[in-house]
Amino acid sequence: MAIARLNEVRSVSCRFITGIDDKGKEKYMSRTIANFKTDADLEDINETVLAVASLYPYNIKIVTLTERSELEEA
Repeated sequence: MAIARLNEVRSVSCRFITGIDDKGKEKYMSRTIANFKTDADLEDINETVLAVASLYPYNIKIVTLTERSELEEA
């Protein structure tokens, strides 16, 4: 039985450090950029994310790439 991948989607989430709370823990804010092409080069994705992130006054804690697709019997 063959399995096919359908509706592939890539998105990137940026977690920013927005400050420190009363207990000394970092506070965060996340923003997501969606609909990257599935064959997009990782360097290009990272460059795009960093350009968008530079519009925010916060430092980036982590960048997470998520790939999703549906699996279907062919």
